[in-house]
Amino acid sequence: MTDALPIVYLARHGETTWSLSGQHTGLTDLPLTKRGERNARRLGTRLSGLTFAAVFTSPLQRAVRTCALAVFGPVAEKDDHLVEWNYGQ
Repeated sequence: MTDALPIVYLARHGETTWSLSGQHTGLTDLPLTKRGERNARRLGTRLSGLTFAAVFTSPLQRAVRTCALAVFGPVAEKDDHLVEWNYGQ
C-alpha cells in the first residue's frame, strides 16, 4: 500500500486592471476589478464542500480580497513569501 500524495490547490488572485491589460503588477498593490471580485466568489462556489488543512495568501490586497470573497479569509494565513516578484519601476 502506498501513501497518497497530498492534493494542493493553487489559485491566482482575481483580475486587476493591470492583469487585464497584460502589465506586470509586481509589488504594486492594486484592487480587484468587479469581474475579479465576481470570479473570486465563483472560486468559492467551486471549492465549497472541500476541507483544507491550510490556506495561505499573499498579503497584497488583490490576493487577500480574492481569498476573502472565496470565503477562505477567516482561516487564511498571510505569507510574505507569496508576493509577486518586484520587477522594479
